[in-house]
Amino acid sequence: MAIGQVQTRQMQLGHATTSRYVTAFSPPGVTVEAIKYPLMTVGILAATDAQEYLSIFDHPESWTGLNRETIVSMRRELYRFTIPINARAMKSSEFIEVLQTIALSVSPVAIEVETANLPPRNLHPLGGQLPASPAVEIQSIEIVSEPEISRVAQRITQLDIPASESAWKLLDYDYSLDQVARLMSVGLLGRIDGRRLVPTRGAYKAVIDGYINRSLIELIEKPKASSYRVFTSELLGENFTILVQPGEPRVDYLRIERTQKGLERGASFERLKVAVTDPKTAVFADHARFSAYEKLVQHQENSHITIFHFARSNKNNILGPWVVRAGVKAALESNPLELDNRENSLTVLESILSPSLAVWTERNTLLDSFSGSYKTVEHSSPLSRLG
Repeated sequence: MAIGQVQTRQMQLGHATTSRYVTAFSPPGVTVEAIKYPLMTVGILAATDAQEYLSIFDHPESWTGLNRETIVSMRRELYRFTIPINARAMKSSEFIEVLQTIALSVSPVAIEVETANLPPRNLHPLGGQLPASPAVEIQSIEIVSEPEISRVAQRITQLDIPASESAWKLLDYDYSLDQVARLMSVGLLGRIDGRRLVPTRGAYKAVIDGYINRSLIELIEKPKASSYRVFTSELLGENFTILVQPGEPRVDYLRIERTQKGLERGASFERLKVAVTDPKTAVFADHARFSAYEKLVQHQENSHITIFHFARSNKNNILGPWVVRAGVKAALESNPLELDNRENSLTVLESILSPSLAVWTERNTLLDSFSGSYKTVEHSSPLSRLG
């Protein structure tokens, strides 16, 4: 079956003694989770009740202004209707075709699945992704509505080109990071002969890395920022303070999270050959960098960006790195404080940063590890190392 063609035949993969058919509705949304390669669990995110605003349940770009409770409630509605797949052999092929058709759709899709039971809706974290309700094993699936297939995405996914090039084209057409990662995870991007299923979390990483590498090429010979700017935003109770200053394109990310055991810290310095402090910070930094480089490319300007991310609690952790990506984007779209030199920018940063700059530099002396990565350092004080 050609990619994008509506799946009308039913696939039988087994028989459950107490199975029943359930009609569900996908935003659309898909997920691919690793078991032990080449075995993976692939599934469709879908609600068993028709929802008026279902199309935004798996489209975070539309969540501006929504509170945490609303977002959590939406994600709780989405079961993961799943089946194990051999990623190397790309079998069962019929289920993969259904998965790909749904991934290409730009509007909700109705499906009918055969399953033994539906567990209670409880929000499950998915490690570096948005959460959803429990996985539900299915025996068969059929698309029972006509998906609205994106012609742009269909055309680009049919090209025999590297995945990074396909991703860049899609993002240039205003497809979101989530949509592009979805297409990559179900084997729709890359050289046609080499396409495979990719765990969704890995697909995000690959798309982000490819986007940053292409952004650096696009920014060659573009003008450098001439001023210092400080941006701020607050999202779901988390603070994002961003210093943008003249320099080569670079994005550094620092995180402080208040926990019951005290302050949890992490830092990721781009192009500095030291490991980040923990895997969580590594994932968050990737998503922060995506939003930052997106703005650099949009404005065709080279800048050195330092992101300070403060979480007053860990209650948003279940929402994964989306909070960071959205918080950085919101900050960089706000009205900045424009300053004419480093000293003034540091003074302003000190006055608005939460917690204070002293807290960010204490214990692990995070800013001291900037030495060697910031070539414009003129003084030796901790504050000057921000430059």
